[in-house]
Amino acid sequence: MTDKQRQRYEHMDRPIAGADVSASERPGVPMEKTPQPLTPTAPEHFERMRPRRGLTHRREIHQFTPVFGTVQPLRGISGLLRRVAYSTHETHAKHWMTLLLADRVDVLEHRIAKLVKITALVPVGVAALVLAVRFFKD
Repeated sequence: MTDKQRQRYEHMDRPIAGADVSASERPGVPMEKTPQPLTPTAPEHFERMRPRRGLTHRREIHQFTPVFGTVQPLRGISGLLRRVAYSTHETHAKHWMTLLLADRVDVLEHRIAKLVKITALVPVGVAALVLAVRFFKD
């Protein structure tokens, strides 16, 4: 007789199929050791970060959340657009469209800055190449 068949036979007298068995018949009884209370993984109280000037937050929330990012400060036109977006309510489409526009402008700002760095280095590279050719020509 398989284990499943044995269980069906033992519990045939029960009026409801699938009813819970008594605590003494459950697997793991008796327990090898009593369960310990779970140790807390998070602290009871979060120390709030102090807000700095120039940070943005949703208009519906009057204070900052306990932890917020300060790694990337807002700068340039994209930062200005983000400030405009956070001055409107989150439920308006203007808020989200302005944030999307700010993301696109941020990408363009970074690409332009990268292009400026490359174009500043090109004349230096050309001058070094010309000097190397003259030096090895002699």
